[in-house]
Amino acid sequence: MTVEKEKNKDILTVRIIGSVDAGTAEQLRAELEGELDDVTFVRFDMKDMDYISSAGLRVILEVYQVLEGKGGKVAIENVIEDLREIFEDTGFSEFMEMKN
Repeated sequence: MTVEKEKNKDILTVRIIGSVDAGTAEQLRAELEGELDDVTFVRFDMKDMDYISSAGLRVILEVYQVLEGKGGKVAIENVIEDLREIFEDTGFSEFMEMKN
């Protein structure tokens, strides 16, 4: 898994390339550590992501909880169909914005 980050004022874009599973979820968490302090909107760009496990979903949920706590938002963008089904089945699509 590779993570590319770009910050523009209070918006953080996180592009995830590859899979987020039990072996890489901690790497994603570490990549995001300290990045959320001065942002109010996080965009996860998943066009190059091919898999996410429950461990990866937990990291995204943690980001959502941090942002929600300060009135911010999280969006999941460019999700492939297989991942969209995971986000819908787990209920993430009900409280997070999903864009194509």
